[in-house]
Amino acid sequence: MKSKKNTALKFILDIFYPNRCPCCGSFIKWDKLICSKCHKAINIVYDKTCKICGKEICICSEGIFYNGAVIPLRYGDLCRQGILSLKKGNNKNFGEYTGKLISSIMLKEHNDEKFDFIIPVPMSRTSMRSRGYNQAEVISAEISDALNIPVRNDILYKKDTSSSQHFLGRAAQKKNISAIKINDINLSGKSIIICDDVITTGSTVNRCAGLLKSAGAEKVFLAASAQSKMK
Repeated sequence: MKSKKNTALKFILDIFYPNRCPCCGSFIKWDKLICSKCHKAINIVYDKTCKICGKEICICSEGIFYNGAVIPLRYGDLCRQGILSLKKGNNKNFGEYTGKLISSIMLKEHNDEKFDFIIPVPMSRTSMRSRGYNQAEVISAEISDALNIPVRNDILYKKDTSSSQHFLGRAAQKKNISAIKINDINLSGKSIIICDDVITTGSTVNRCAGLLKSAGAEKVFLAASAQSKMK
């Protein structure tokens, strides 16, 4: 659960920085994450996705290292605006909102599974300094609160690169993912959730899952806000 301190901070910040819906930009109550209109309009597509790779158009045949996935939304329209506000607008609402969506699905579909920790897909130091936070960590924190699973951001890391993964073509993405590395650690028998905002080709999360499996992880599960078609 969110602490009383964090709740009070949100209330105070709203006085100086009024809360806005991350999807349409309208003003909303300080304790809301999106407006009621956008909440009703957002299309949840989880039932249409492959339960292994998480995509509406299955990519399992391409070879994936993760063992299952929960991805509730399709990247586009309102979801796209919400993700962009999380990435570029310093508005964390959509990360918290989709973290809650993911958690509700996992409590219903995977409540009998035990996970040791959650690992957000890492961001380079340069990107972190520029944005101020890792959007995958925002989503991870909501899942952590709901499922009582600790977040670990000290296992995977990313070296500085010149491009953002989500805006690259397939060939460039494959080159870019090699910047993701793993620290020297023994993960034997661990069951891990990796978390990201948008899955396109799946190459980034697959790289993360492969590294975790190489360190001994028994199971790697993917949780992400949305999935999109490759350009």
